[in-house]
Amino acid sequence: MNRNLEQIKQDYQNIKVPDTLKSQVETAIAQAKKDIAANAVSEKSNPGNIRKSRQNTTDKTPASIFRFPFVKAAAGVAAAAFLLVILANSGPSVSHAMEQIPILGVIAKIVTFREYNHQEKNMEANIKVPEIEIKDEEGKILEDATEKLNSNIQSYTDEIIAAYEADRKASGGEDTQAVDLDYEVVTDNDTLFSLRFHQTVTQAGAAQMEKIYHIDKQTGKMIALKDLFQDNADYQTPIYENIRQQMKEQMAQDESKIYWVDSDMPESEFLELPDTVNFYVNESGKLVIVFDEYQVAPGYMGVVTFEIPTEIVKDIVKDGYLL
Repeated sequence: MNRNLEQIKQDYQNIKVPDTLKSQVETAIAQAKKDIAANAVSEKSNPGNIRKSRQNTTDKTPASIFRFPFVKAAAGVAAAAFLLVILANSGPSVSHAMEQIPILGVIAKIVTFREYNHQEKNMEANIKVPEIEIKDEEGKILEDATEKLNSNIQSYTDEIIAAYEADRKASGGEDTQAVDLDYEVVTDNDTLFSLRFHQTVTQAGAAQMEKIYHIDKQTGKMIALKDLFQDNADYQTPIYENIRQQMKEQMAQDESKIYWVDSDMPESEFLELPDTVNFYVNESGKLVIVFDEYQVAPGYMGVVTFEIPTEIVKDIVKDGYLL
């Protein structure tokens, strides 16, 4: 990001100001000087009016009278500067420079959804499949990014539907099973759009699973946890160690909580933080790691989440993602 900003700065400094712009700015400044001179002449030719004004006002008002020419002059210069910004940014040099800037202000939103609903005897499925649209700041649809995200969502939901259909056919609808899939936008800030799916499969017991997709609003691309951090940075170790610490603290404070945190427990799979782990950034700008039911704890614990203090990754996280 620092390199991009430096390049933008250099491109801006190399912009050639059009000759017509120079004359317009000079005209505006000259007019401001005339206004100052005209006000000075007016004060000299009508001293009685000024004295009278001073006698009938508070101490603050005369100061405002004397500041007025300078305020007006500043307004003239400001107008010239504003004109400079408008005209310069409409020139071909700036257009070229802007082409080098990564996409900023990408907008992602749910535009529609379809539902898969089925019920046969004791089997039931209610699955919602959203369609996302990703646009740049000018409102143009980013077709590649939109297609990639929707394709991933389609594959994910198709697998859930296919698994349900396979179970239904195998049992002839005699099994007892309910499959529910819903979603929510869990993050929508200046840098990230994150769509979180909640899946519940009820069959004798209930199992809860999560899936979260992320769009980087600076690039319009899908990202994973590793993309929040500097290249080749070891982000897994500090996050993993912090989660282990939180698990132990929770178990010490509440005996009803159990985590498979110790490596000598044979059922434990929590030996490292996988690249595919679910996460999102909450409203406080903190990273939250999400584990499915049974992934790091017994089933009665359900889906568990851990908020990660930004201090432990502050030296390796990329700018703009966490607070």
